[in-house]
Amino acid sequence: MNESYPSNYNSLALLPVVERYQRRQLLKVFWVIAIGLLFFEFRAETDSLLSKVAAIIITVAAIFPSYLWCSGRAFGMPIFPLFAFTYTWTHGLPLVVNHPIVSTYSPDSHLFAGIATAGFLTIGTLVWFKSVKSPPPLPKHYRALNSKKGNLFFLLIMALAVLFNLSKNGGWLLLDGGIFAVIRGTVLGLTVLASFVLTYQLGNRTLPKHQSQLFVILLIAYMVTDAVALLVVGAASTFMVSTSAFIIGRKKLPIISILVVTICLSVLHQGKDEMRHKYWFKNDEPTFVQPLQYADWYNEWIGYSLERMRAKDDIYTSSKSEEKSSFVERSSVIQMLLLAQQKSPEPIPYLYGETYAIIPQLLIPRFLNPNKIQSHEGTSILSVHYGLQRREDTFGTKIGWGLLAESYGNFGLLGCVGLGIILGNLYGKITRWSMNAPILSVQSLFSVLLLAFSFQSEFSAGVYVSALFQSGLVLVGIMVVLMKKQKVPQFPVYYS
Repeated sequence: MNESYPSNYNSLALLPVVERYQRRQLLKVFWVIAIGLLFFEFRAETDSLLSKVAAIIITVAAIFPSYLWCSGRAFGMPIFPLFAFTYTWTHGLPLVVNHPIVSTYSPDSHLFAGIATAGFLTIGTLVWFKSVKSPPPLPKHYRALNSKKGNLFFLLIMALAVLFNLSKNGGWLLLDGGIFAVIRGTVLGLTVLASFVLTYQLGNRTLPKHQSQLFVILLIAYMVTDAVALLVVGAASTFMVSTSAFIIGRKKLPIISILVVTICLSVLHQGKDEMRHKYWFKNDEPTFVQPLQYADWYNEWIGYSLERMRAKDDIYTSSKSEEKSSFVERSSVIQMLLLAQQKSPEPIPYLYGETYAIIPQLLIPRFLNPNKIQSHEGTSILSVHYGLQRREDTFGTKIGWGLLAESYGNFGLLGCVGLGIILGNLYGKITRWSMNAPILSVQSLFSVLLLAFSFQSEFSAGVYVSALFQSGLVLVGIMVVLMKKQKVPQFPVYYS
């Protein structure tokens, strides 16, 4: 093949023979992960064969879209494959690792939940694959950022995101709660775009060397300053988005980076409860951390983590409130599906769309509606309806339900089927829309937003739609102000 592509062109979309060959190299990694997961579930200590079967069928359904993408049978950005893959640790593995809540349900309940989850994923896969099994024709034009200016713009966004974290941690921002929420949402949305786009170009070697070095420094700085707030999930989500972008761009797994960051986040995870107890719950005033205090802050945090790791079989196991939870236990949401299946339609009736009916209200900006409901209102409705919380409790603590359990709580199995069709269509159509567009185009950037949201396994529909809407408005602003219409290179493309 003699054709060459523009440096900013999204080769994921036009997948020539060499691209498909490179992607298939990921199949080796896929099979290692798939075999490892299935072997672990088959050899799990649980005595229930039905629980093992449930976990295995969920895992098979969850990883099959990744197989289609890695093998080159599915085109475009792997939004749905990554979304489906999260169900391995949120729904599959909790059935066989003696999760303290999941294990209280019967093996028959596990199997029913497994079939419902696998059915939802299978329906979503079929609908998604219909849209991505072949690329669409090339458009004549697209709106995109200029490659040089686009890179500088996103590097500036990363720098501003670090500055925002420093200001938030240090208490430098004296803003109204509504304005602060808007700024925070805008910064988060732009940071997702910046980290993905720059890491993708770092992966496919189209980002200049000096910009690559600056970006890596800014990415590390962002994760470090973000985690200071004692919420490591933000740094973990940023790393997952960046890792996905690198894998898509390079067609290789950054094993060393994954190991280093995973170890660091795991260590911090051990001691975050002690830090929160000391600085969140014992102070009447919020604790601010200035940049010069970061070293001491992390030193204290790591100290608590090491103490807990040394004493994990001693004093910390004596208190249920301080009980150590594994990653699977913390990320699991299948217990919410099990609860909804056990309680509905009898003795607790379905909600029949009550958590979905509030979504239009969530799209109205707070400055136009000062009495606007919280984005987590749907989660609160579910928790109160199923007796997990009183209404007043929901203002301080939120219980993650996830899209699948929410759909069952509203319409039962019919809701799960409908959710599979809707998400399969959404991810499939957006993926197809972005196939023939460069990475700096509005199509690809919107796909990046969807990909980032695919990792948010605890989101209810209201949170998902409102957050995506807010991030989408930011992207619209970028499109109107910074993007220009550009012609699509019309050159022949070959497929294997």
